Amino acid sequence: MRCEKCGQTVPEGSAFCNHCGNAMNTDMHCPKCGQIIPANSVFCPKCGKMVRNDMDEASSIESSAPATGATYNEIEREREREQQAAARQQAERRPYYPDDDEQDDDDENLSSEPAHFNRNVIIGAAVVVALIGLLLLLRNCGGSDSDDRRSVTGSDSTLLVADAGADPMAIFNAELSRNNFTGDGAVAAHAVKVPGNGADRPEVIMGVTTKNDQENRSFFKIYKLTQNGQVWMPELQHTQYLNGRTVNMDNSALIADIQNVPRAVKIGDKDYYYFAYVNNPVEGGSIGRVSLALWNVDEKKLTTLDYQGPIKSRDDGRQYVYGKPLQAINSAETRFLQQEAQNVKLIYFMTEEELKAEQEAKEKEEEAKRLADPDNVDERWNQENEENVEALKNGDEVTMKTPSYDKPIFNMKEINKKIENEGYIVFAVKNGAVYGFNKNTRKYFSIYSPKSDSQPSDIGFADSKNNLMRMRTGEGRFSYNLATGKTQRIPE
Repeated sequence: MRCEKCGQTVPEGSAFCNHCGNAMNTDMHCPKCGQIIPANSVFCPKCGKMVRNDMDEASSIESSAPATGATYNEIEREREREQQAAARQQAERRPYYPDDDEQDDDDENLSSEPAHFNRNVIIGAAVVVALIGLLLLLRNCGGSDSDDRRSVTGSDSTLLVADAGADPMAIFNAELSRNNFTGDGAVAAHAVKVPGNGADRPEVIMGVTTKNDQENRSFFKIYKLTQNGQVWMPELQHTQYLNGRTVNMDNSALIADIQNVPRAVKIGDKDYYYFAYVNNPVEGGSIGRVSLALWNVDEKKLTTLDYQGPIKSRDDGRQYVYGKPLQAINSAETRFLQQEAQNVKLIYFMTEEELKAEQEAKEKEEEAKRLADPDNVDERWNQENEENVEALKNGDEVTMKTPSYDKPIFNMKEINKKIENEGYIVFAVKNGAVYGFNKNTRKYFSIYSPKSDSQPSDIGFADSKNNLMRMRTGEGRFSYNLATGKTQRIPE
């Protein structure tokens, strides 16, 4: 810009001339239409004329004006005539469009520079948009592993959901983010496509998210994504809480092939989403659990088969669950899950010998529990003292086993005789059995039990101070020490 007083060039935006101090006018005249416009304008807002380069050229011409005697206005008029001549020459060189006569007439009345500039701007913008789109497409198709899919941002979702052939996990992550389903803190575990079943239902994507919470309740959520045009619409279908337990759907933890878990399966004529997870107590411990699950896509029903048992270690150091199903195998779904459990190597399946040994141990445990009932005291005494009774018949001294209980082991109405010293009370009942009561421990115990009912036994103290008593039973006479349990047959 130039100072109106001294004519010297002044830096753009100056409020005063740096040569004479004159206040600068912040406006200027358009060299084409004469409209007053801001001094820093590049184009005239009235006629669209580019004025920045023109003003610079005018400044250079005006700087030589004193040598030729020409004024600034004369120079401007000369430049305008040159521009109009150039515009006419340019219009004559334009190609002829037979079907666009009206447009050609309009163009002849306009300056060629703005028209060409506008077209160039539009073409340039289109090229930029195309390049950006190509870069984004290359980025999306460049591939990413399963770990990258967990961190898909909302800005990626528009591109991902528009591609129906994209990886289900990528679509699942993108749609959860785009639809604000990530606020619960859960992370995507896996997702698979389930084929459509004809006109009733199109192809869908099923996915699961998980969250472990040590203080509250861990959970997993099942989502279904249905395609609507170029967009996949997510729907939360089920939330499963695991009170006091963790959830881990990583295939490395399951020791399972990702080709088998998870996947879409068909049982009968129904579509299912099959997956599995490790499901252990929050506080740890030696008991583990592996859960296999089927989600009925159309009926929204979850079927689970849990394998639970001690956590043991293989020779290679890896742990496994020595488990068996907790539920009955009585449906098509549970039978499928039982078969699929063979592909989850974290579950150890017992051999026939191990199963037999376990069954025998279980029966023995149940028998011991049954005999621990006071109602079965006579049966227990005979089982535990079978060898001692045989030894007594041979005249040997033995130490009898005396099962004891915290509550009475006989009916008080059945008492036939009772003796007592400082430490014990001894009862003979009508069926021939003899029982004792320890005053110090407050426990009842069995002294003698016939295998079948007999005449009442007779009892008495041989040495009350030393807790030595005698008894006559259906099987003979015996001495018995209440403190030690030592017993010996007394010859008739």
